[in-house]
Amino acid sequence: MMRMRIWLAGAILLAAALAACASEPPPTRQEVVAGAVDGVIMPRYQDVAVKMNDLRASLRALCAAPSQDGLAAAREAWRDARAPWMRSQAMWFGPVMDRRSRSIVDWHPIEPDAIEERIGRGAITATDVREFLPSTQRGLGAVEHILFQNGYPDADVVAALAGDAARCAYLTAAGDAAADETDAVLAEWTGTGADGGYAGFFGGRAADSLISKSALDELVRTSVFMSRSIADMRLGKALGVDGQTPDWAALPGGAGNNGVADIRNQLLGMRDIYLGATDGGAADDNADSGGLGVSALTRGLSPDADDRMRAAFQAALDAVDGLHEPLGETLRADPQPGLDAYAAVKELQTRLNTEVVSLLGITVGFADTDGDGG
Repeated sequence: MMRMRIWLAGAILLAAALAACASEPPPTRQEVVAGAVDGVIMPRYQDVAVKMNDLRASLRALCAAPSQDGLAAAREAWRDARAPWMRSQAMWFGPVMDRRSRSIVDWHPIEPDAIEERIGRGAITATDVREFLPSTQRGLGAVEHILFQNGYPDADVVAALAGDAARCAYLTAAGDAAADETDAVLAEWTGTGADGGYAGFFGGRAADSLISKSALDELVRTSVFMSRSIADMRLGKALGVDGQTPDWAALPGGAGNNGVADIRNQLLGMRDIYLGATDGGAADDNADSGGLGVSALTRGLSPDADDRMRAAFQAALDAVDGLHEPLGETLRADPQPGLDAYAAVKELQTRLNTEVVSLLGITVGFADTDGDGG
């Protein structure tokens, strides 16, 4: 009898706990948007600014004393800066778009011959890079071209930097301009007034804020356009899935052979927004960070749809992990991994469009992210 009473008491407590959990209201759109700002967007732009300034310092150190060790360090700093920048693409709205930061920090494709021609005309400054050069001759792409120089031994790259002051001037100027721009983007998000800059406006904390529906629309549709860009304008276009001649120039990446990492980081940034990150935006690739993201709203309306979205993200990441560098060369030899990645990202796009957009009533229209550059 005593055991029965204990069991009943335990059952009652468990039922009460479950009822309490079930009665908890789902998060509001405003809470999700504010959570995205605090848990994902601000930490990501902070990381971008830090890594871009690390790259700036590494490039200056290399040019101050060119060496193979310095070249290796600069290349590593370039990859370290590129990763959070590409992962931030799911947050490319507000200042980064208003300022057209992509044209200064990173644009695809670049013009290597034009960069070399400009180097031959003498030294250049960060101001020159910002005000006079086209987007195809600056940013991380220009830095990549000078640092990696496909087909040249590392010793020759170092010798070229040591023997050509204009080459080093171009390299450091491109790095300075990119770092200055990401500093400026972060400053606009942070702000100096009581309203907290664009973070306060977007997150609903400023006196004059963006309405929560518009902010949520921005969070979701940016990922919709990104998934379309990766699938149709990158992988699909390169592989000729539309029946046209394959256009291998559509693939991301340059001399540094970083295209696979670029795509992966783009997907991770989209997943950061969907799941919500609580660890500074650097959640383990295979773990849910437990933050308050778009997923919380989706799950409140349809747990099955949320499960399918999570599975679609993982499937896309797994498929991209099947790609190898150099990306264009390996896909020419065997296009199947590229077709698999295309199909997986296309499925992710479809899920976003047919489930998340529909469930949450998202307005999807033209966006600046729906383009070829960057």
